[in-house]
Amino acid sequence: LNISTLFSKHFMSNCTLNITTGVQNFQLAALIPTFLFGVPGNIFVLVTFCRRPRTHWTYMNIYISNMAIADCVVLVLLPVRIASYIWDSSGLSDQKHKELCYVLVSVYYVNMYISIFTVTAISVVRYVAIKYPLKAREILCCRNALVVCALIWLVTCLLSVVFHRVDEPEKNATIKCFQKNKVKELPLIFILVLNIMGFLVPFLIMLFCSVMVIFKLKKQLEIGARCEKLQCMFIIAANLIVFVICFFPIHFGFFLKYVMQANNYDCDAQFFAHNFVHSAMCVSSMNCALDCFSYYFATKTSWKLCTSKKQVRNISPIITGSRNDLRTQETFLLE
Repeated sequence: LNISTLFSKHFMSNCTLNITTGVQNFQLAALIPTFLFGVPGNIFVLVTFCRRPRTHWTYMNIYISNMAIADCVVLVLLPVRIASYIWDSSGLSDQKHKELCYVLVSVYYVNMYISIFTVTAISVVRYVAIKYPLKAREILCCRNALVVCALIWLVTCLLSVVFHRVDEPEKNATIKCFQKNKVKELPLIFILVLNIMGFLVPFLIMLFCSVMVIFKLKKQLEIGARCEKLQCMFIIAANLIVFVICFFPIHFGFFLKYVMQANNYDCDAQFFAHNFVHSAMCVSSMNCALDCFSYYFATKTSWKLCTSKKQVRNISPIITGSRNDLRTQETFLLE
């Protein structure tokens, strides 16, 4: 597929920016497997949780379900995103099509950041569970998890509204879906807010919580349940690494592209930044397929649920969330 001419854009230096053949091939190689593995994986997670009795739901089930819903929406929109690159070579001028485009782009980015904020919330509750194990029962309840998820949706939707006001093209202008629709660069304040609130703050929170939990578990390796603690440490470290690999490039790309445009760099520099952003978008989308494996299938309890119905029936009250039993720190983290 030759779609290199579909991304042409003229900036202040009169540069025509195209997607290279290499980036085109990378998009297809990355997004097709992401879609094929991610959609069934996240649907399986949701179906598994929905089949659980309501009394067996835990706060972690709510967070993972919230993340799985957001990831599913992003994954379902991947074919639409690819198609928009192929079919919108001349852009959209019809008002109805433009409005549909705005909705699709909003839904895509809203759910991407919902996934980021939910992952951050999971890191926080893990830290609370091991730092305050006796108070965790009261703090980490399903009601609080629902409130946090609702706030995540509210804040992210408000940010989406702000984005479309900032990137709103001129009236009667032709637009292209999933691409910036203004010749002028986005405001620096918006780029900073997006990078700081959308990546840097979540990353620092995850880094702090992950390091503290791993250090705490490392000190307790000789006090029973060694294998579970090592499993916990591995899962937490892997979650942090996946987060950085998937979301650092796209946010770095936003800032890089702003610098190139605002300072009127030469065409080669702008061309590189343009292709880097679109490559990084593919990497960020891969996170949606990885989440279901790193946050669900990697846990001890989930493997029990997957391997045997008898094990589901025999899971102790500690795992299912009975209020008559105290949980260990390991159970909170591996739940």
